Amino acid sequence: MNPQRAIRTEEISIKRKIVNIFIAVLAFIASAAIVNGADASVDENTVYVIKNLNEYEKSIESMHDVIDALRSEVANEKKYIDDHKNYDFMDEIISMYDQIGQLKFSNGFTAVRGPGIYMTVSDSISEDENLDIMERIIHDVDITVLLNELKAAGAEAIAVNSKRITSISEVVCAGPLIRVNNERVSAPFFITAIGDMDRLYDAMTEEGSYAHTLKSGYGMEIEVRKAQNASMNGYNNSNYKIEYADIVER
Repeated sequence: MNPQRAIRTEEISIKRKIVNIFIAVLAFIASAAIVNGADASVDENTVYVIKNLNEYEKSIESMHDVIDALRSEVANEKKYIDDHKNYDFMDEIISMYDQIGQLKFSNGFTAVRGPGIYMTVSDSISEDENLDIMERIIHDVDITVLLNELKAAGAEAIAVNSKRITSISEVVCAGPLIRVNNERVSAPFFITAIGDMDRLYDAMTEEGSYAHTLKSGYGMEIEVRKAQNASMNGYNNSNYKIEYADIVER
């Protein structure tokens, strides 16, 4: 039964008992007056009834206290329900989902598209006999420097030969090849960067840039072109495992 309805029912029952007791007392006093006369003194039975009536009054007062306490409890429960009824758990779920999506995006785990540049980097074709064989080859350090310059120019997403570059990516030497995200890739190297296309283009072509030095000083083949809608996949390396780092609760 509803708590408020139960309280109301109990109040009605108590009121009925009071009325019945009052009627009984009046009837008893009236009968005593008829038998003994209007000025007859109150006998022991009348005193007993009045005494019981006082005790009933005390019991009723105690019951009212209980009812008031129950009303207060019902009001508190109703307020709790109303407060939580207005709280939209779906908003919190959507917010958490958005935060997870943002974390995945900022760490390179989602496919993205947008304006930027396409860049092709190949080994030297220079006929300069003063360049030895090692100076004619694109090394892992060259790719690393180019990637750092793109990041400094505001690149929001970068990929090398379709391998997404993230905070845990590695670009290292692997003999005549280089290894990106633990996968071997060979020249020519195709670099995709998403960001302000004009700024990225200038960072790779202006005099004094590392790309310009590779091209003008060592004869490396470097081609840069702007892209209105460059795209790349997210980082996907199921073999990557965290073995030593633990999460620190704050």
